[in-house]
Formats: sequence, structure tokens, C-alpha cells
Amino acid sequence: MKHVFAVDFDGVICDSAAETGVTAWRAGSRLFPSWNTTEPAAEYLNRFIRLRPVLETGYQAIVLMYLIKKGVDDHTISTQFQALCESFIGEENTSVSRLIQLFGDTRDQWIKSGMEDWLSRNRFYDGIIERLEKASRRETVYILTTKQERFARALLQYGKVETSTMEIFGLDRKKSKEEILIELMKRHDPAFNTFHFYEDRLKTLVRIADHPGLSSVRLYLATWGYITETDRKSAEASTRIICIGKEDFLKI
Repeated sequence: MKHVFAVDFDGVICDSAAETGVTAWRAGSRLFPSWNTTEPAAEYLNRFIRLRPVLETGYQAIVLMYLIKKGVDDHTISTQFQALCESFIGEENTSVSRLIQLFGDTRDQWIKSGMEDWLSRNRFYDGIIERLEKASRRETVYILTTKQERFARALLQYGKVETSTMEIFGLDRKKSKEEILIELMKRHDPAFNTFHFYEDRLKTLVRIADHPGLSSVRLYLATWGYITETDRKSAEASTRIICIGKEDFLKI
């Protein structure tokens, strides 16, 4: 029996919270001229990093920074974030696609003007790259991310990761992680392959656990990522989700 590993990027491989917060601020400054600095105040960025677990995908970082700048309290953001995102889109007369474009363009401009600076705002979790490369030499590894693929690839190249054997499925594909896993199971017959999925977002794992076509996928919550204590406790109570530390990443 061979193994197929599907691995989330942010919160499992890479800690990009600080970079995402600065990108969100710079993108927001194009919507709100009063944000007239290239860096958010330290108190804003610190709150952003603390609240990072509410984000499901990149463009929402703009909304999160807006709420922080507006002074919305942590509890309201944590419990009502998706509704607040929808309200923001209506109030600002914008759309998800426009925010995705704005966030991506802002990142592109930062990379173009200062690649080293942009890369330096991200970090790889200790020991994860080594385990990822070791696994890719003996098994099949896919990276599933809500980042645009070019950004994930640039970071992996910065970390000197050999990516030729790892296909990246990013935001560009416009597919949910469930859809991607179903696609991978069509490529690799489950009768001869065991599927493993590593993710730091509990809601994503719960959706996959409830998907009838993915009942054979082994699910792991990366406890070093963007999770809350509530997430951890919920996962520990689950019969489908296994909580792991970095020492158990890609371990079979």
C-alpha cells in the first residue's frame, strides 16, 4: 500500500501571519486613503496575528485589518467574522473577486519592489520542510492552499524546497479542498493508496469528515498552526480527526 499526502500550506508548512497582515494593510490603503503608511501600527499587526485563525482565505485579511482598525473587539470578530465579511462587501460596494484581485496585486507589487523583504516576513515552521522533502522522495505529496499558487511556489523556492515532485493546488483552481481530494482519489486508486490530509483549520477538516466520498481519508489537525484551544478540544473529541504535533507530521 502506497501513501498520498495532501498538505495545507499556511499554518502547516508556513507561518505567513505577519506578511499577510502587512499585505492586508497595504491593500486596505488603496481602499482607504487615511491608511497612509506602508506598515500597520504594531498594535494592529499584533491583533491581526492573534486573530489569524478566523481567516479562511487571503482576501479576507483586508476585512480583518479593517475591523481591527475600526476597533471591533476580538470576541465579535472571532464569533461573527463571516457575517462581517459579507457586510463589508455590501457596505463598500465591492466583491470577493475584486478583493482577491486587490490582495494579489498588492502582494505582487511588494514582491516586485522588494522580494527579499516580502520573503523575510514569512517563516517555515521548524522541522517541517525537512519532513516534507523526505516524504516527497518516497511517497506522493500534494500541497493544497487557499493562497494563489505563485505565492506558495515562491516561498517554497525561497526555502530551497524541491517542488518538481509536488503539485500545488491553490486559490487559482477555484476548487474546495474536498473537490481537490476527490480529484486526487480519481488519480490514485484508494484500493492501492492510503490518503492523508494535514490541515490547521478545524472547519475544513469537519467538512471533509462529513463528506461521504472522503470517508477513507485520514485527517490530521496540525496543532502548531492557526488554531484555538476550542478547536483543539473539539478535534480531540472527534473520532475522525487526529491532533498531531510537528514530530508526527507525515509520519506513517
